Amino acid sequence: MNPHEIGPDTHRVGDPGPATRALIEAVADLSTTRQAEITQYMTERISAEIEAMSTDRHTRRSLAQAAEEGVAAITRFLRDDLAEIEIPAASYSLVRMLARQGFPVSVVDRSNRLAQDSIMRWCLEVLAGLSDDAAAVMQAGVEILMKLSAGIDGVSQKLLGVYETERDTWLLNRNASRTARIQDILAGRPIEVGDAERTLGYRLGQHHLGVIVWTDDIEVVGGDRSGTEWNGLEQAVTALAEHLGRGGRVLFEQFDEYTAWAWIPLGTVDRIDPSGLSGIVAAWQRPVGVAVGAPQEGIDGFVRTHRQAAQAREVALTSALPGPRLVSIDEVGAVALMCTNLEWARGWVGDVLGRLAADDPAAAQLRHTLREFLSSGGSFVATAEKLHLHRNSVAYRISKAEEQIGHSVRECRLDLENALALCHWLGAAVLAPDSEGPPSPG
Repeated sequence: MNPHEIGPDTHRVGDPGPATRALIEAVADLSTTRQAEITQYMTERISAEIEAMSTDRHTRRSLAQAAEEGVAAITRFLRDDLAEIEIPAASYSLVRMLARQGFPVSVVDRSNRLAQDSIMRWCLEVLAGLSDDAAAVMQAGVEILMKLSAGIDGVSQKLLGVYETERDTWLLNRNASRTARIQDILAGRPIEVGDAERTLGYRLGQHHLGVIVWTDDIEVVGGDRSGTEWNGLEQAVTALAEHLGRGGRVLFEQFDEYTAWAWIPLGTVDRIDPSGLSGIVAAWQRPVGVAVGAPQEGIDGFVRTHRQAAQAREVALTSALPGPRLVSIDEVGAVALMCTNLEWARGWVGDVLGRLAADDPAAAQLRHTLREFLSSGGSFVATAEKLHLHRNSVAYRISKAEEQIGHSVRECRLDLENALALCHWLGAAVLAPDSEGPPSPG
């Protein structure tokens, strides 16, 4: 006998003989008469195992209708030995509804898998009671499983494609509406607060922390999404919000591929400690820059904290300091105002610091010491401890700085502090090459 022959009912897998075909048709006939039973079983199982599918009456009704029409389509597929399963309109409607409601694609995929498993289980259980011919029952079971697997896989692929298309359209429309509303608020155009909050999914009547994040690392924005910590700028903002202990929904707006704006809801909290956020940013493995405003309240505060974050970002982009880090408006407020006109700022720094504005290592050392000295309230001891120097070394450096400036550091202290801050943040952008340093006043 040919090794591929099975017996009197000779056929290959995929080409069922009469006995096997009769069993398959019997299962199809029973599925027609017991369609309500199968539909209920499938619906209850999907609802029980996927919480999202039982959230409200409309979703449950849509699921039941899709299951009912789906079972009918599968019955015709088996009974008439069709090449593919005709996807019912109710299935398309359900998938589009899930996409518009923001459910993840995993909900659609798992629903399809549960539907497939449910109908297969029912068919096999019914098949076992239709004949005492174990070989025929086994062969019919194999044929049904293979046929349903291929048919339902085709359905799943089409439904997932419909989901993706609908989801993209929904996100595009939603994002367009949200972007337009944000632009209205930032431009000071009149809005209806309730409508704006519904569109944004964000409460305006609270304190906000404006944040701008950016990167030039394609893996951050594009997406190495294979289980790493980083899969986008939104995760960076989420990490900051979690550190602040804010459970409310962050408003995240992608400005371009490498830049995003965000507002972290603070509720009634009107101040934060930016130094804590700096530690979070410093620990990141990817180079993500962060600029934050100060907590501000209400619609006006929504605008102001964003503008402050934008000013802080300008300092960060102009700054010569390297590395991923956070810049807060609280620490660069005066610098942010001055760095909008670098030519003017460079001239002013030269006027205030004299020869100390030279772009060379010796002047940089004196500027650093003087900045620490002023920030410590003019204490030689505190400055020495912070810089790990002898008190006399600090006194010597301050004396040398005064020679370069042309007057005592006790005079014009505010101007000195602001000029030193500009040098610290902006570096060469506001310094004079050592050969061109301004002459010492007087």
